[in-house]
Amino acid sequence: MPALAPSTLFDLPDTSPAPAVIAAPSGITVLSYGLGADSTAILLKFLAHPERYGLAPDLSDLIVVHAVTGDEWPDSLDYVDRLILPRLRRAGVRLVQIARAGRHDADGVLVLDDSRSPRAIFQQGPMRLSDELREAGTVPQIASGRRTCSLRWKGFCLDQWAAAEFGGASFRRVIGYHYGELGRAEKDTRIQRLLNAEAGRTICEPFYPLILAQEGRQDVEDYVLEQLGEPIRKSYCAMCPFSGVCASRSAHEQRLREHPHIAADVLRMEHVSMALNERSSLYGSASLYRRLTEDGRNRPVLRAFEELLDQAPYAIYEVRRIFFAARTADCREHHGRSCRSAKWWCRRPRTEQCRADHPDGGFEPWCPGTAGCRGAAAKGTAWRSVRTVWEGGRSTAEHLVREFAREHRFPLRRGEMSEIERAHYLTTADGYPAAAGYLVAAPAGVRDKQRQNFEAAWTRHTGDIGSRWTPLRELPPQEARRLTGGKPLIRQARTLGGVTFTP
Repeated sequence: MPALAPSTLFDLPDTSPAPAVIAAPSGITVLSYGLGADSTAILLKFLAHPERYGLAPDLSDLIVVHAVTGDEWPDSLDYVDRLILPRLRRAGVRLVQIARAGRHDADGVLVLDDSRSPRAIFQQGPMRLSDELREAGTVPQIASGRRTCSLRWKGFCLDQWAAAEFGGASFRRVIGYHYGELGRAEKDTRIQRLLNAEAGRTICEPFYPLILAQEGRQDVEDYVLEQLGEPIRKSYCAMCPFSGVCASRSAHEQRLREHPHIAADVLRMEHVSMALNERSSLYGSASLYRRLTEDGRNRPVLRAFEELLDQAPYAIYEVRRIFFAARTADCREHHGRSCRSAKWWCRRPRTEQCRADHPDGGFEPWCPGTAGCRGAAAKGTAWRSVRTVWEGGRSTAEHLVREFAREHRFPLRRGEMSEIERAHYLTTADGYPAAAGYLVAAPAGVRDKQRQNFEAAWTRHTGDIGSRWTPLRELPPQEARRLTGGKPLIRQARTLGGVTFTP
């Protein structure tokens, strides 16, 4: 059993046989159910001993909420359908299944099912996480250590539903962190306390039964196996960049072999993402494709992937990037969050010699900007333009890219990790700002997209006007990010003949 961290945000029992219970302020407990071992173990414990966890004997004060991303493994859905839902029906436990109603937050949340006699876990809502990723031509992103896809496709849905369900009343929120995830639970508790403070009320109180019982991952899996008679597999989206954490590499690849059509689809997503950006593989410094090629058992999966590429409609994309210089520490110190009167030292750091020769004066650094004062700029934000310039078959698309490079004497380069060929007509130079442009062939379906001011910035940095090839389509109208306006929008789905409709 791992040692207890020296400073925790909540107390754990030392020898008590039963976990300490945090009472639900409103009398309602909400379990965020992710279909995996941890939340399944908690649910089974609630069903077996409700009073031990501060629940009513009839579980009338328990709500189980599942956020549907649309990309869960079929065997996880089947496991819950067969072994968990019958128990929920017998106990009359309320299960709410929710999903994003669209791409924008202002589209709200769709309630797919709200029942005390649920018959099946929904495979998807009106839009899947993978649909959004395919349109963007990317894989799930991790920003500053945050799982952005989980925040958008799970956290947002759960928060919006809870706001509509409880209004100003607080509730007890249960998340399935096990004892080995004490750090994640502490971070979650810290964030929730900040949210409560900002709201001036207790929105909810986090409750972690597995941590309070000091049960680690193996304890959890053993308990579920004992209760249900079948081992439970990890629950995660098939294209999750944490698949190496969610399951061992061996277990993950075994699952891919069992579902070759899903594996091929994930490989296709990664292939398109890396075609547009060589560095955007599923695992950062390693690609799923490269990993699968290292094991001969994965050859059927790789064949399915190649067949999918051969059958897919293809496109030639013109990809342009502008890499801006990052703001310096001096700029942030003297100009704050927004730099409206840029000096040379806002993008080029001052050298140590400069600091000695030209000390700060008045309210900001003073320096004429001589060569010896200017350090090397660091890479800042990057703007990307993706335009579809041709559509057709795979072989023709790849041939046209090679011909474009040959005819114009542009370098044709093969990606070191992706092995995808690109015809580069503009390459980045040393230092920032910089720009790059190339043509690449990849499966069609990526949405043409660029910032509103991209063309002006492109011309300013490169001298070029517009793209090298004529795009097939005009850019779609610039969509401003539509937010909820602070009010949760919850819609109820309608089901007819087994088909779910969005109102």
